[in-house]
Amino acid sequence: MLKSFLSSYLSFPDVKKLDIFFINLFLFLTIFGMLVVATATIEFSDSISGDPFGFTKKQFFHLIAGFSLFLVVLSLPLSFWERFDRFFLGLGIVLLLLVFIPGIGIEVKGASRWIRVGPIGLQPSEVMKFITIIYVSGYCVRRLKDLQSHWFAFFKPAMLVVMVVFLILMQPDLGASAVIFATVLGILFIAGVHIKQFLLVITLALISVLALIIFEPYRWERIIAYMDPWADPDKGGYQLTLSLMAISRGDWFGVGLGESLMKLGYLPDAHSDFIFAVIVEEMGIFTALIVISALFLISFRCFYIGKKALLRNLHFGFFISYGTGILIGLHTFINVGVASGLLPTKGLTLPFISYGGTSLLIMCSLCALVLRVDQETKTSMPVANVSRKVSF
Repeated sequence: MLKSFLSSYLSFPDVKKLDIFFINLFLFLTIFGMLVVATATIEFSDSISGDPFGFTKKQFFHLIAGFSLFLVVLSLPLSFWERFDRFFLGLGIVLLLLVFIPGIGIEVKGASRWIRVGPIGLQPSEVMKFITIIYVSGYCVRRLKDLQSHWFAFFKPAMLVVMVVFLILMQPDLGASAVIFATVLGILFIAGVHIKQFLLVITLALISVLALIIFEPYRWERIIAYMDPWADPDKGGYQLTLSLMAISRGDWFGVGLGESLMKLGYLPDAHSDFIFAVIVEEMGIFTALIVISALFLISFRCFYIGKKALLRNLHFGFFISYGTGILIGLHTFINVGVASGLLPTKGLTLPFISYGGTSLLIMCSLCALVLRVDQETKTSMPVANVSRKVSF
């Protein structure tokens, strides 16, 4: 039964028809990320396990798993994801609930964001980024005309996303919640929802975020530290001041690969949330600008592929591509903004580069999905006009 199911869906695309520029960007970012994780974790890994390359080995395993998942997703047609989008949404909600079950959920630094799957720790909030893009894209295809004319059609996916965001906030993880919510709003906006609905949801979201900040002391402390990190560099502003010091040490061309001081136990999360600071310190602002450019290029390439899909009436592929581009762009903007002091401290990874298995697996899967959109766009029959109006 499983064999017949897989044979009916799996079909590896013609490599010659894939977007080579997109693939080159993807490979550059993942391989560069592997290099940065290796240099950022040697001392930290040695101090906690006695193996200087312990984290590097784990990240290499994550990378191999990511490439394997990339090939699987690339082999599945868009119709598979569109058909089972509601099933995946239910599965994602179950994973979010498992986080709160003792013995299954894993608590790290006071946050319950992971579940144990054999020897692997899985972060459901990262998985929900992939699932939410698929579900909302499928919903927009099914109810596109209703979204553009009826309020209820807009609030149905909005309420489902609010439920997902609420479960993630309970972990707590404000950063992942904000990114998922913003990505969904972006997809619904290009689907053509009324501007009044859009502005209403944004207003309610801003009020909710403000309330979460005011009534949670640690979040309010982060805002105070963000406004003036040097006023309390040993407590609230500790992480940000060290990140800024790392960036200032790097100057244009860095102090040299492996020569970072801040990764030697001074800067918390130097291999994950604040890996951008280590990149600047060791390789300089020049290299950091290349990395940022590559991240935004892959984001805009998603938009380009999505626009081509729209011209062929492949609406599901269009929404998938734009959702992925928005997600990568938001992740990059927030991570770099936090590390450079432009935004309050918030735990979000730098796509493809930060240490972490689930994040890398999801980014690999989303890139494979966008390449599948590109392949199906190139092999589809051209159409004379676009039958359903969307905005972009």
